[in-house]
Amino acid sequence: MRENFKKRFRESRNGVCGSKSHFLLLDLNPLCQNLVKISLIFLISTGCSRFFVRTPNFTTIQIPNLIPFSEAEGIKKDQWQKLAKPRDQNLISAIILHNSGKRKFSDFFRLSVENQFLFHLYIDSNGTIYGDPMFLTREWTASPGIDTESIHIVYEGTQETLYNQNKQREVLQKTIQYLAESLYIPKSNFDIISKKGIFTHNQAKRRFGGFVDFSPCGSELALNQILKEIGGTFYEEDDWKDRFVTGWVLKKENKDLLKESFHPTNGRGITKAEKIIFTQLEKTDKGFTPEEYRVKYTFRGKIKPSCVVLHYTAIPDYFRSLRTLEARNLTASIMVDTNGKAYQLVDVIEDRAAAATGTNDNCIQIEIVAKDTEELLKQPEQIQKVKDLVLELTSKYKIPLSNERLEDLSGVFSHTQAKKKWGGSIFLNAKDFDPGEEYMELILNSIGGKYFPEPEWKNRSAMDWAILYRNFQP
Repeated sequence: MRENFKKRFRESRNGVCGSKSHFLLLDLNPLCQNLVKISLIFLISTGCSRFFVRTPNFTTIQIPNLIPFSEAEGIKKDQWQKLAKPRDQNLISAIILHNSGKRKFSDFFRLSVENQFLFHLYIDSNGTIYGDPMFLTREWTASPGIDTESIHIVYEGTQETLYNQNKQREVLQKTIQYLAESLYIPKSNFDIISKKGIFTHNQAKRRFGGFVDFSPCGSELALNQILKEIGGTFYEEDDWKDRFVTGWVLKKENKDLLKESFHPTNGRGITKAEKIIFTQLEKTDKGFTPEEYRVKYTFRGKIKPSCVVLHYTAIPDYFRSLRTLEARNLTASIMVDTNGKAYQLVDVIEDRAAAATGTNDNCIQIEIVAKDTEELLKQPEQIQKVKDLVLELTSKYKIPLSNERLEDLSGVFSHTQAKKKWGGSIFLNAKDFDPGEEYMELILNSIGGKYFPEPEWKNRSAMDWAILYRNFQP
């Protein structure tokens, strides 16, 4: 079929431009000639593009000396195959590099399976390759968000030990080079957004989330050396494609870009706020928020509140916290000072805030001035104000006094929960933070609500959280 198409294409080309029908172009006016040329270009670049795309010869792609998982000593009885998902091998466009740290193969493999993860290939410190012989047609969950497109390769040890193991390093480099060239995978870590290239698990975590902890799994230094050895190109994090653009689970901010892009439309000195309607918020004699306590912000639409999110500012001063929000082109709905006074920051409480990814379209965002959770717990006047404020807001908007159902966006939640579900923060790890679950438990239980610990959050064990609830991950 392809040969027939090429033949017809040559014949048609000769018919238009060749000597046998040279009269055709001569008889056409310049506009028609251009239309013919444009049509040919469009035909080649769209409908016929599949004839010009390189297709891997999948039947010849094999890993030499591969020891199948099913034949590896110590794991033969492990029920690993039930974790497999079938995939179209044509979708493979990336290699993800992991390392095992201090764990040896059998221990690393078993922990992976127990936590519902697996990888395609494992190269031990001696250069022995263990793996799934069907690595092209089976998808394993190791880095949610990019698993369908990826071959996951684990090397035993760390990036420090890797370069003391000549045989292991040589096998790892040759394996990555062979797969990249056979599958036409770019030898670069530049564009993980396209899911095309060779990346560390650490880079995949930053883009797609789906991780248990934020240890530097895979190691950028190791990938840097490997790409150099195989004729590829390594990019530092600031040079990754669109690294400062929205869409990353772990954000990275550029102060100069933020400053250039911040064009506030509302707030202090720009627009007039409506009168305060809540008794727990500070107001002037005329019923407005004191002007100096308001925030300048970009109007992002309105919300119908169904939830409340609590944060701490990580800065122990109200006005510094206010300026930091503005410098980052963010805003909250309300800020509670250390002295127990609460101020509405936006013109109207239903103006959409920008403070916690995944919740901004539905939640009232409350910033609480404090350096950390420990400081929060030492400010009794502030604690009482937060309690009273949450009660008033939840009563008006009929919001449940519970933190169980985050994905339903119905309840009172910590920024911690939102980060663990959707990411979108410049600070993200698997430990407790912002404003601290101890603080959330105190607030909810003391106002007649019900606090749920993390294992009891709705669907907490699902794979669609930015930070997964597992004990281990490859």
